[in-house]
Amino acid sequence: MALCTTATPEPVLERLRDEGAMTWMQAMRLRDAHLPQGAPTSAALANLCAFRLDTRIAGLARSLGARYTRYADDVVLSGDASLLRASDRVETRLGAWALEDGFALNHRKTRRVTRSRRQEVCNVVVNAQPNLPRDEFDRLKAQLHACATKGAAAQNRAGVLNWEQHLRGRVAWAEQLNPTKAQRLRRLLDRIDWTS
Repeated sequence: MALCTTATPEPVLERLRDEGAMTWMQAMRLRDAHLPQGAPTSAALANLCAFRLDTRIAGLARSLGARYTRYADDVVLSGDASLLRASDRVETRLGAWALEDGFALNHRKTRRVTRSRRQEVCNVVVNAQPNLPRDEFDRLKAQLHACATKGAAAQNRAGVLNWEQHLRGRVAWAEQLNPTKAQRLRRLLDRIDWTS
């Protein structure tokens, strides 16, 4: 049972409390064994917790000729116009199933997006193929261009630790989503002189 839990060490709790980063109640909760957010086990535990819900939603999607995708707690149903027409009934059913399994829909985040609009999940545009949002791609391209022409250190205005690895990680993410489009970013990244 406690295999995936951790308890925050007392010196860390004391430092965080001294810095005003947490309340006494938060420290008490972290002192006890708890599931850490973002641990390597998080995805597997989320999948186990949502197994029954996944099975039900996947069956519903099949019956509607739609596709079901879930990433952590983001649920996506993709389909044609008939899915859009049934969306109120589908949302009601999903909400009931979620409650039965101990979850709740966040109706403020629920969206119905047609093919003609930008379809975005977890900050990834998914219309035709996975892509960074255009504004994010353009901002990264401009950042890389400025680093290549004016020097990398001068462009780290936010004081990001390990700036080079930060930019390499962002380019790698873009390459994973759309390798062809990200080639422009890779060429700019390769032009940067990190020694100056």
